[in-house]
Amino acid sequence: MQTVLWTFFALVGTCVYCYENLSRRSATIISVSSIFESYTTSNANDGNLNTTYIFCSHTDLNQTKAWLQVDLGKPYSINHVKIYYRKDDYGLYWKQYRFRQFYLDVSNISATQSSTTQRIRCYKDNTTAPSLPPYIIDIPCKQTVRYVIVETTYDAPEDDKYGVHGAILEVCEIEVYGCNKNCINQVCDPFGFCIQGCVDGYWGHFCDSVCHVDCKEPSCNRTTGHCITCISGFWGDTCTIQCSSFCYGGVCGKNNGYCAQGCTPGRFGEICVQICSSGCKNGTCDQKTGICLYGCKQNWSGDYCNICESTRYGPTCSLECADSCVNSTCNNYTGSCMYGCQEGFYGDQCDRDCYSCPTGCDRITGECIGDCPVGRFGKLCNKPCSKDCKNRCNKNTGSCEEGCVFGNIGDFCNETCDDRCLSCCDSKTDNIKPRQDSCTENLSILIGVCVILCISVLVNGCTITWILRQTGCKQRGVTQQRTKGDSHSNDFVSQQGIHYTAEDNAGYQELGQVSGPSHYDQLQRSQ
Repeated sequence: MQTVLWTFFALVGTCVYCYENLSRRSATIISVSSIFESYTTSNANDGNLNTTYIFCSHTDLNQTKAWLQVDLGKPYSINHVKIYYRKDDYGLYWKQYRFRQFYLDVSNISATQSSTTQRIRCYKDNTTAPSLPPYIIDIPCKQTVRYVIVETTYDAPEDDKYGVHGAILEVCEIEVYGCNKNCINQVCDPFGFCIQGCVDGYWGHFCDSVCHVDCKEPSCNRTTGHCITCISGFWGDTCTIQCSSFCYGGVCGKNNGYCAQGCTPGRFGEICVQICSSGCKNGTCDQKTGICLYGCKQNWSGDYCNICESTRYGPTCSLECADSCVNSTCNNYTGSCMYGCQEGFYGDQCDRDCYSCPTGCDRITGECIGDCPVGRFGKLCNKPCSKDCKNRCNKNTGSCEEGCVFGNIGDFCNETCDDRCLSCCDSKTDNIKPRQDSCTENLSILIGVCVILCISVLVNGCTITWILRQTGCKQRGVTQQRTKGDSHSNDFVSQQGIHYTAEDNAGYQELGQVSGPSHYDQLQRSQ
């Protein structure tokens, strides 16, 4: 029996703490119709239960109406409201006579915007003077609302002796007990935790979080908010991710988003975002592997029909490989010949010919391999040899290796023989040099003869000039002697004159001997 009683009292005691004091929540706001001096509204929800006036809120004097409002911020399931009114020194100094006739209303509209007809009345005090209402009162009020309003219009007669009139409220503490409206049976602990869980559509310890609208069931996981299943077209823990638009029927798995019923035509993969190859017939492929189910379109090949046939290339495989490619095979994308070029062609796509090369050419540069044909030279054998070369010319330089035709000389046979030496040239290049030397020798002899003749003329001229100068000097000496000496007879003078004349003639005779036959005359006679 005693055990049963202890259990009963324990349950009753626990029940006292089955609700949270919503007035103490951080989001709760206390407001009053007016304030007297410094007695602010914060005194009404500071947790101090002392009822002496200095710990209480106080509306102003001479007002026709006085009210105190508790704004919970949003609707809560209220169970009861407890009010602590002013009473000083256990009623010896001040009594709660101003508390007569008050009423307790609840509403979803604030006191400033609502009238009493728009509210729900939870309690009305009917005490009349000289009786007093209790200064601590616990009022049941099971409503789901946002605002709790304590209001009065009572003018206490006891205030007349102080010259004070009007309605006055002196609330020292107000406690609004309840739970989040989403708690099952509106039961919670003093901290606001919903003891029995949340109603459908809510989750969290306080049941203040909403399950996502795309959850298929009305409820979700109490702790995480994860949906049990999703409505069609969504997946994820909270069903917030949309299934791929290419999922057949818009259906996908809740946990991974994989398309549960396959893909729409032309798509494949777990979430159907991969596209079947454009080379697949009918545009369809296996939903898992992407392999074309009905073969390939023309010019395409492979399991996925995503590569060109060996003789085709380009983005749509519409271009043909060059016929000059070996096996007519080329790269699917660039068209370059994969196995080289047929004889006579070169380049990436073997689209350039090298027919001038008799033994083929280099695949990359086009340079001829081996000798050029007769009459051609150069890396590509595309330059003609000189027309005056005999047979072929050097592949690299173009010089005539087997000589020149008759009448031409030089490495490239681009020079002609001089007319005077035409007889010394023949058709062979290796005989040209000796005959050119012979012509040069004859020319040297002729130049030597000319030089000798010039020297001879110069020597004769110098000799004549010297003789003439000597004769002039002697005549000037004779003239000077005639002027200074005594006069001689004319016969002596005549003899002297005759003598010098004879000597002068002798001089001229010697010059005649010196100027005998020249070397030029001798050369002429010898010829």
